[in-house]
Amino acid sequence: MKNHLSEEILDILNESPRWLVRMGATVIMFLLVLFLAGAWYIRYPEVLKGAAVVTTAAPTIKVVSETDGRVMRLLVPNGAAVRKGDILAEMENRTKLENMPLVQDLLAQTQRFLGDPRRQIMLPPDSLTWGDLQADVLSLCQNYREFRQAQTDGFYARQVQNLREQIEAMRRMQRIHQRKKELNTEELLNSTAGYQTDQKLFAEGIYSRSEFLKKENDYLRKKREQEDLNENMVHTELKRNEAEKELQRLEYAFQEKQRQLLGNITLAAQNIGNGLRNWQQRYLITAPSDGKLAYLQNLAENQFVHSGEALFSVIPSRQDFVAMVDIPVKGMGKAGVGQQVVLKLDDYPFQEFGTVEGKVL
Repeated sequence: MKNHLSEEILDILNESPRWLVRMGATVIMFLLVLFLAGAWYIRYPEVLKGAAVVTTAAPTIKVVSETDGRVMRLLVPNGAAVRKGDILAEMENRTKLENMPLVQDLLAQTQRFLGDPRRQIMLPPDSLTWGDLQADVLSLCQNYREFRQAQTDGFYARQVQNLREQIEAMRRMQRIHQRKKELNTEELLNSTAGYQTDQKLFAEGIYSRSEFLKKENDYLRKKREQEDLNENMVHTELKRNEAEKELQRLEYAFQEKQRQLLGNITLAAQNIGNGLRNWQQRYLITAPSDGKLAYLQNLAENQFVHSGEALFSVIPSRQDFVAMVDIPVKGMGKAGVGQQVVLKLDDYPFQEFGTVEGKVL
């Protein structure tokens, strides 16, 4: 049995509703946009694995021994807070650490003395020993004692005073000779005038030859006295010049001795300073920075250690931890600053106690 439908019914059946088409397209477009937005915003997690080394931002500093020898004393316990320059241990040596403040004070006094030699130096007791610095310390003390003795014993002052008194006496003698010469010169002038008159009288026959010779001898005696006075003045001048030269030599010798003693003191102080620095560098183990001290081995006094052997470590007091991570080249471009990092420490039960979290810097 066949159903015969009219053309109007067929047209209605073949034509889909417009609202249904529009709704279907809208739903499909919405789903497509939602899918694209989700693909844009939703990131699928990807894990980059690699080995990491955890350290501090300010790395710990290892302290090593500078020489072979025994550890004489350990001065700071394990775990104590230290400051830069603190003495951690003393190696075996002939110089005692407890004497070092005396040496440093001696150097400070010596520097002030060299700036002003009128200052005093309080020398350490002779009973103390100084090990490697012994010769230089004794040299400084000996030269300082000689310097002070030269200034206080009065021997040089007495010699200078004697020479100055001799020079002054010779000046007075020269003045006396000068006055005598002036008087004698007047007498010689008078005698010369009388001698010239006697010559005329002798020529006129008034004086006999014997009388004239007597007058002439008196005149010559006055001339000889004048020459004797000149000779005495010359001798006195020579003696005074010699005394003045001796005074200059004495003053120069004293000044030269002082310069030599001061030079010896300066050299001894320089040697002590250099020796002290070498001793500290060689036999004292000091903290290189502020922080917390950690023993790197079981150290004990009288224990023998080798040069370059690490004995301590100084951990900075305030520090941040950083990890240096080595990740594969594949996927390295996906790593970026600020991403979260999860650290699982070796030999640490992270399943029980958790992991360490951080960020990429």
